[in-house]
Amino acid sequence: MSPTLSQWYKDQYFISTSQALLQTDVITQAFNSDYMYWAKHMSEDSLKTMLSRSLCFGVYTLPQSSSEIAGRASPPQIGLGRLITDESTFAHLTDVFILPEHRGRGLGKWLMECINETLNTWPDLRRVMLVTSGEHAKKFYQDTLGMKVFQSGMNELEVMTKRGPGNVLKDA
Repeated sequence: MSPTLSQWYKDQYFISTSQALLQTDVITQAFNSDYMYWAKHMSEDSLKTMLSRSLCFGVYTLPQSSSEIAGRASPPQIGLGRLITDESTFAHLTDVFILPEHRGRGLGKWLMECINETLNTWPDLRRVMLVTSGEHAKKFYQDTLGMKVFQSGMNELEVMTKRGPGNVLKDA
């Protein structure tokens, strides 16, 4: 997959869809944390495959001075939003996080705005899906992306799922 490269800037942060900027060590640490309860550790090879086959929106801090740039290969990654997509008709949003020390600055909302801006450029988009829990999270995605809870049986449609060995959530 070779997605179109996009970048957005705000204050001392930027968001980029560049695969080259993604930092697997930061993403692995997030996956191993309590705030990403739906994810679990995976091999580096699996993580790299997962990321390379997705449209990833990395969130980064911009350097404050030229001395911060020296010796640094890329800016520190502090967040992620990942779309599993064909970049035309369908997208599944997953693995969204902002590191705790950067929360409360509107970065999650801004990340969703950037993702939504991208989705709005796909004229044949049929559906965007995500899995979330809690009223606060549902309201967040309703407000930022226009998401709605799928009503089972609406238009005679059902959403089905199969859980694999990487699943960490319990069955109902």
